[in-house]
Amino acid sequence: MLQFLQRLLAALPDVITAAVFLIAWVAPTRLGPEYVRDLTLVMAIEFIVIHSSVFYAVIAGVNAKRSKRIAWLSGLSCLYLVFVFGFSIQYKSSWPIFAFGWLFVSRFMHLWTSPVPSDVEGVRMVKLWAVSVVAYLAGAFVTILVPLPPLGMTSQFVSSMLESTGAGWSSGETYTTLAYGLLYFSILAVAKFALSGSEGVGHRVRAVGRGQTAGSVRGARPEPGEP
Repeated sequence: MLQFLQRLLAALPDVITAAVFLIAWVAPTRLGPEYVRDLTLVMAIEFIVIHSSVFYAVIAGVNAKRSKRIAWLSGLSCLYLVFVFGFSIQYKSSWPIFAFGWLFVSRFMHLWTSPVPSDVEGVRMVKLWAVSVVAYLAGAFVTILVPLPPLGMTSQFVSSMLESTGAGWSSGETYTTLAYGLLYFSILAVAKFALSGSEGVGHRVRAVGRGQTAGSVRGARPEPGEP
């Protein structure tokens, strides 16, 4: 039961993000034009998070002191924050900074909910990075090639966005970006739920196996004085 709850917590932030994208697509008036505009920026910020996560995976897998790894992670985070501040200046909004913080926490939530040794963690983060890249590219192609309904994103609402806050970040229609976010973060939530369980179980099985092997060796070793 505890393991199941840990896996749910690892996936929960992405479930929340996917749900917000769904609400914005189906009933955008509940959020308002400005919030929907800001929401489209999330996919641009997520590209930065994906790019950074592979380096975080390398650092997580390095056999070094915890303090040194934290220092490396902090320095890398500051580097990527420069790009995030660029988005904030361009769109004259602090939203990209908060979005980066939320996505950063979402990306590494499993580090706290399902902790494993550094070598196992490095492998798990690389797998998650690979899933993210595939989902990001696949989501882009799907939302471009597959006809999607605008649902609540009517022409009147889009016009109100343009009049009040601008169109936001989008490679096509605004609603396709919302569908893109819904699809991407749903895939990510499923992947985190699966990876948080599989790696932890594998590690425990290996640990038990090593313990049994060590016990067998000790049991087979003759006591002092025995022939």
